[in-house]
Amino acid sequence: MAKKRRKKNTKKINWPVVLAAAILLSAFAFVTLFNGKDWSKWLPDLDFLPSGTFSGPSLDEVPDAAVQVHYIDVGQGDSMLVQAGNSNILIDAGENDQGDEVVAYLKGAGVETLDMVIGTHPHSDHIGGMDTVIDAFEVKQVIMGDIPQDIVPTTRTYTDVLEAVYNKGLTLTVAHAGDSYEIGGGTIQVLGPVKEYDDLNNTSLVMKFTYGDVSFLFTGDQEADAEEDLLTSGTDVSATVLKIGHHGSNTSTSDEFLEAVGAQCYVIEVGAQNSYNHPHQETRDKLERTGMPVYRTDLNGDIVVTTDGKTFHVYTSK
Repeated sequence: MAKKRRKKNTKKINWPVVLAAAILLSAFAFVTLFNGKDWSKWLPDLDFLPSGTFSGPSLDEVPDAAVQVHYIDVGQGDSMLVQAGNSNILIDAGENDQGDEVVAYLKGAGVETLDMVIGTHPHSDHIGGMDTVIDAFEVKQVIMGDIPQDIVPTTRTYTDVLEAVYNKGLTLTVAHAGDSYEIGGGTIQVLGPVKEYDDLNNTSLVMKFTYGDVSFLFTGDQEADAEEDLLTSGTDVSATVLKIGHHGSNTSTSDEFLEAVGAQCYVIEVGAQNSYNHPHQETRDKLERTGMPVYRTDLNGDIVVTTDGKTFHVYTSK
């Protein structure tokens, strides 16, 4: 039987691809040789991020700075730590199941004493972990907003925080628009709410921390109608960094409010694949149109913004 003739392989070698692969392998070897195993920082961030969303340098690279503002990843909730000078200010503490996580984060950030613990409003995704935090640290002052009597919560979450304050021998400070606190070389101003509301979201304390020429605006879950009242009152809401209201819900962050703030950077505290579909597409589109960077805890993990009072830099854990 005659042997079958083998077909001659006529495939051409794709030399441009081979050359490109050789260059990449050489670059990898060079970086590994001179930088050990930690070569990833030499490469671009390959994680997929939605358009308009940015990723910053690693938290491992955060330098000492006069001010550090931490946006702690607590899932679907808010928790922020402001470190200014030797002072530590905690704003919100996530859900009830996040208390231990917040405590661990604060200890990792070197916190031993909290000069201020601020609850923007009494929803569990903002103050749920606050009693655990108060129990774990020396706390000098606890601040919350003035809630109309007919909507004061009777939830276990709210009463747990009040009990923690009482057990520490502290007196709850009730904040109002116009209040101001000098701390850590900077200033915390209470901007709102400027009216009384029957919705707990709109009772959210709106605060601005200013250090030099750089400022940070925290709005809790304030919604568009309260934003409008704030603007109508003539309050200066301009800020360098804006924590987007209500986890990016389309009920907050009106076009007028965004324009008035004029932020150079946005942060959204939001849980991955949350049932509310936050941040809503409408809000994401608005932020993208501004052309300013957007950071999200569901995508970027913990986020730290540092400033010397003149410039700011953003670092992320993802």
